[in-house]
Amino acid sequence: MRSPLGILMLDTAFARPVGDAGNPDSWPFPVLIERVRRAYARPVVQGSFAANAPFKEAGQRLVDRGAKAIITTCGFLVRHQDALQASLPVPVLTSTLTQYRRLQSAMRSDRRLAILTIDAGAIDTSVRAAADIDAGALVFSPAADSHFVSAILDGEDPLDVARAEAEWVELARRCQAAHPEIGGWLFECANMPPYSAAVQRATGLPVYDALALGRELHAGLQI
Repeated sequence: MRSPLGILMLDTAFARPVGDAGNPDSWPFPVLIERVRRAYARPVVQGSFAANAPFKEAGQRLVDRGAKAIITTCGFLVRHQDALQASLPVPVLTSTLTQYRRLQSAMRSDRRLAILTIDAGAIDTSVRAAADIDAGALVFSPAADSHFVSAILDGEDPLDVARAEAEWVELARRCQAAHPEIGGWLFECANMPPYSAAVQRATGLPVYDALALGRELHAGLQI
């Protein structure tokens, strides 16, 4: 049997379409999911949910259930990367943001990696330090009142995948027009992979998302 990947999930109520990292059908191998109670999306993104203990406890439950490596459903959990890795006996990658430096270094010297995130303002000094993201990095997000942000952070409307896809494509096109030096996209949010293919088609640029992170981590396991 293939080794399962563990997923720490925030305490959210919105539906997760195929492609979302929190949907088991998004993965080509077994996954185990543990919901972290009271870890609601907006406080985690904005850094006001700062407790490590609930994530450590949920991570240990995943290990006890057989997970051989762990990711999460929120890129802003990079703030907890060091604490979780130190406390758990399996590889942990909390966020695609942990790959920023590697991906940027792999690009041509005249190209830049752009981060697309649910909240650019939340890429604060703590996130930048945890992920080694330089102060001049290109970081973009939809408007705070966009459909995707409202559906994911506040649960105000049922998630409309087509509407959210259109928002991400439009944002990526605008960013590319303003910054022709962009050579690829790093999707912070683990709810964004359903839109990866559309953004790649629209811009002609590669996308690195939470599914790519999880697949790479899983491929490195001894199975």
